[in-house]
Amino acid sequence: MYDLGFLVIFSLAIALFLYKKRKSLTRDGWMYLYKTAVGLKVIDSIGKKYKKTLKFLSYAVVLSSYCLMALMIYFLYQLISIFMKPEYVQLIKIPPLMPIIPYLPNLFSISWLPPFYFTYWILAIAIVAIVHEGAHGIYAKLNGVRIKSTGFGFLGPFLAFFVEQDDKQMQKKKIFPQLTILGAGVFANLVFTLIFFLIMMGFFSLAYSPSGALFNDYAYGAVPVGIMSQANFTGKVISIGDVNLSQVRIENQTYFITQSYFDLNKSQIPNSTMIKLYLDYPAINLGMKGAVIEVNNVTVRTNQEERAEIDKYKPGDSIIIKTRYSLSEYSDPSQDEILTYNITLAADYSNSSRPVIGTVVIITQTNGIRGFLARASNSFKDPSIDYNPKANPELTIFIYNLLWWIVLINISLALSNMLPMGIFDGGRFFYLTVLGITKNKKIAEASFKWATRILLLVFVLLMVLWVRGMYLS
Repeated sequence: MYDLGFLVIFSLAIALFLYKKRKSLTRDGWMYLYKTAVGLKVIDSIGKKYKKTLKFLSYAVVLSSYCLMALMIYFLYQLISIFMKPEYVQLIKIPPLMPIIPYLPNLFSISWLPPFYFTYWILAIAIVAIVHEGAHGIYAKLNGVRIKSTGFGFLGPFLAFFVEQDDKQMQKKKIFPQLTILGAGVFANLVFTLIFFLIMMGFFSLAYSPSGALFNDYAYGAVPVGIMSQANFTGKVISIGDVNLSQVRIENQTYFITQSYFDLNKSQIPNSTMIKLYLDYPAINLGMKGAVIEVNNVTVRTNQEERAEIDKYKPGDSIIIKTRYSLSEYSDPSQDEILTYNITLAADYSNSSRPVIGTVVIITQTNGIRGFLARASNSFKDPSIDYNPKANPELTIFIYNLLWWIVLINISLALSNMLPMGIFDGGRFFYLTVLGITKNKKIAEASFKWATRILLLVFVLLMVLWVRGMYLS
């Protein structure tokens, strides 16, 4: 409600500003541009004061730009492989050509992203765009390219920031200076990605504390499919969410098996193939969910504390466990549901004297760049712990999610802007690279055009795969 109110007020303020400045506006397509001299002195000052440092960093600027270009092409390949699978498309939901706009998670009813308010959008875009465009200006000034103006672009209530340089002067420069000017924006975004990531880490460690023991699966084992010929199905079926589990007895032990087993073509599967069986423990029978916060009225905050409390009892003892269930890790804890379970502790299948409830934490390790990014973004969190704000949950969550979006948009802009296409800095960067290698303008121009065409076809393919996954599967 507050955010929508801010959107209305902001839109009215922009409309009033545009009306008053209508004679100073220039039109560029659908956007109106307002040119100013704001920031020119800062750009000029930094370009002069840190000349040696900026020249030294020029090599890092160009190298990082090439790395980002290669990464983005690899990500496109990864996206194609992901979007080939309709189940992944239905999980992601967002189309591959969707810009980052306010209320994006709401538009597609997804919970794996934090809320994206208009307030977040305007603050994040301001930081990201000013850093990006300012870096272009600083390196243009460093290399003797005149800055004509700075300013704002308006498309309704949405803003863009720009630094207008003298393109004719720039094109007369040697290739390397041009590359540094083109790559300066994404390099600055990379630097600020790291800066805001460190701020986010520090804020999280100060503002959040462990508040519950997480689990994301039930205890399970694996047996060869050949043993299933000896299985005795009891007829008992339980439902966990939208998954049905059938109870089965194998060698005097009771398990639960998913419906997917019955869909297998057993005649074409080697008997040694291992299949997953859930152990017949209390948690799965009760359909436990959420983060464990109490064991017999004793507060627990981590899995170690939960385990220590359970170990005070023995198999067959009855205890009460409370969990806190949240629809999203980004929601206000005050909206969470507190669930109570009366549990009779079971004996561990492998150690009959050890009491268990049957919950586990599975940490999935993804390889490659996606895995690296996932591990980096959660490096300051223990995946087995549920964290809650120490005070003022609404403000704490607001600040943390804002920092999260600033990091995401910084790295997203850095990557996407180095695509070797005409509308991005990466397009001109690619052209100059080919020109520097071949010394032939015709080859460079042809390479640039073909790179743009190929990438356009890739985006068309991604959209077709998205439509197929969402609506035709």
